[in-house]
Amino acid sequence: MWSMGVLVSLAAFSQAHYHFSNIGVASPEWSFGRPVKNARDNGPVTDLNSIDMRCNQAGVGKSIFTAAAGGKMPVYYNQQPWHQGPYQVYMAKVPQGQSALTWDGAGQVWFKVFSAGGYTGGCKYSSGNYCFPDKWENPQVVTLPEELPAGDYLVRAEHLALHISNQPQFYIGCGAVTVTGEGRGTPEPLVAFPGAYKQGDKSVFNNFNYPKPVNYSPPGPPVWTGNSTS
Repeated sequence: MWSMGVLVSLAAFSQAHYHFSNIGVASPEWSFGRPVKNARDNGPVTDLNSIDMRCNQAGVGKSIFTAAAGGKMPVYYNQQPWHQGPYQVYMAKVPQGQSALTWDGAGQVWFKVFSAGGYTGGCKYSSGNYCFPDKWENPQVVTLPEELPAGDYLVRAEHLALHISNQPQFYIGCGAVTVTGEGRGTPEPLVAFPGAYKQGDKSVFNNFNYPKPVNYSPPGPPVWTGNSTS
């Protein structure tokens, strides 16, 4: 039996963090997303080599959201991600014969469609003494590339919290989407999770409190916007 002090500490820890909730709609939770392991404690993934770096999932999906290439895809957490650090979204094309509700997303299959939090020439935010927004929008509305080919995809949301020096915290979750349209692009570069981020990567392991880096680029490949990357 846990003591009252332990229960209070767990409650405080949970309130100080957050977890991936859904894509497409705010509720019911995980209607188009996969349940996550940190749904109760809101704890982060901290091991870059863990399989949880992929989807941090505690189960399979229920339904598949539909969005058009060039259209909007809202991504939800249970509350606004607010620790300092970048917010990114990846996608992976579901192989023929597999289901977007159950496919594990293994291999070098992930490409980036959204990235926010990079900066050059010094910090742009004065409040909170951070180099990132105090809170990210929730939902974060991602515009899908117009050249994204039609089909089923896994969507991987990632907020990387960098508020503790050299102790990165990842808040990750996955959902399923069917993309419609006439896109004929070839998403690239492709990366794997785990594997895309490495121990010692300065975009992941650094002191972002003092001295603050003058320039910062979020980890991983560039964003695929259509026929080229940026």
